[in-house]
Amino acid sequence: MLILTRSIVLGLLGSTSLALASPAAEPAEGNRLIPRGSACTYSGVNGAAAAIAGKAGCSSITLNNVAVPAGTTLDLTGLAAGTKVIFEGTTTFGHKQWPGPLISISGTNIAVSGAAGHVIDGQGARWWDGKGSNTKTNVKPKFFFAHNLKGASTITGLNIKDTPVQVFSIDSSSGLTISGVTIDNRNGDKGSLGHNTDGFDIGDSDHITITGATVYNQDDCLAINSGTNIIFSGGYCSGGHGLSIGSVGGRSNNVVDTVHISSTQVINSQNGVRVKAVAGATGSIKGVTYQDVTLSGITSQGVTIRQDYTNAGYTGNPTTQVPITGLTLNNVHGTVTSSGTDITVECGSSASCSGWTWTKVAVSGGKADLCKNAPANTC
Repeated sequence: MLILTRSIVLGLLGSTSLALASPAAEPAEGNRLIPRGSACTYSGVNGAAAAIAGKAGCSSITLNNVAVPAGTTLDLTGLAAGTKVIFEGTTTFGHKQWPGPLISISGTNIAVSGAAGHVIDGQGARWWDGKGSNTKTNVKPKFFFAHNLKGASTITGLNIKDTPVQVFSIDSSSGLTISGVTIDNRNGDKGSLGHNTDGFDIGDSDHITITGATVYNQDDCLAINSGTNIIFSGGYCSGGHGLSIGSVGGRSNNVVDTVHISSTQVINSQNGVRVKAVAGATGSIKGVTYQDVTLSGITSQGVTIRQDYTNAGYTGNPTTQVPITGLTLNNVHGTVTSSGTDITVECGSSASCSGWTWTKVAVSGGKADLCKNAPANTC
C-alpha cells in the first residue's frame, strides 16, 4: 500500500504552489470555537448567555440546570432548521418586574423536549399578588413564546411549574404539535395569589395540535383568540377558567375557524365550555366543535356562549358583529355547583348564532339555563 505523506506530496508538486483553503470562522461557545452542526450543552449561571451566543452553530442545544438572569429572555429564536432543544435538570429565572418572555423559541422543524426528571421552574410566587397582568406596579413576565414555529415543529413532554402569568403564547406559528406537557401552577391557589396564568393562548396561527396536556392554573386552560385548524385533545384542566374560544374581536386578526376540542376533562374550574365574542367588535367564530368533554365541580358556567363580552365583564346586551356559526357540542356532560349556572347563551340575534348542532349535552346541578336568541334544540 502506498502512503503519501505531506512532504512527499509537496515534493511531487515541485514548484507548483498549493493553496490550502482556510476554514470559515465557526461560532463560539464561551471562549472556544465549536463546529457548525454540533451538539451543544450549556449550564449554570452563564448558560443562557452562552446558548444565545452559540445557538446558530448547534444542531442540538441541551440546557442543563441553566439559571437565566433576571430580565433576560432565554432567546432561542431563529434557530437553524431541524435544531433540537432539550431541557435537563432544573431551569430557573431571576426575579425582576418586566414583561418577559422568560423563554422564546422560533424556527422551522424545531423539536423541543424535556429529559427525564427535568422541571422548568418559573418561581412565580415572587410575583404573585392576586392581580396577574392587571397591574402596572408589579409587572410580571410572560413565560414561553412559541412564536414563528413552522414546518413540523414539536414541543414534547415539558414539565412547567409556577409561572408568573400566562404560560404558552402561540402566535404566527403553523404545523406546531405540542404533546404531553404538564403545567402545574397549583401553588398559585394559596391565598388566590396566582392570576392570569393561562395554559395555552393561541393567536394568528394555523394547524396547531395540542394533545395530552395537564394544566393546573387560575385562568383559561385553553384560549383561542384567532387561528384556523386547531386541535386540542386528551387534556386535563383543573382550577382555571375552562376551554375558551376568545375573546374574539378587537385584535388585528379576529377570525377563529375550524377548531376541534375533544376527550378532555375540566374539573374544579370556573367554567367548562366557553365562547366569548367581544361586544361591538367585528370578526367571526365558525366551525368549532366540543366533543366528549367531561365537567365536574364547575363553579360559574358549565357551558357559556356569549356575544356581550368586555374586559370589564359581560354587558348583558349582546351584539351581532362577531357571528358564531357552525358550533357543535357532542357529548358534553357533567356537573355544576349549586351556585353556578348549567348553560348560558347570550346572542345578539338568531342570525348571529346559527347552524349549531348540540347532541347529548347534559349539564346539571346548577341554576336553570339562561338563554337569549339561542338556536333551536340547543339551550
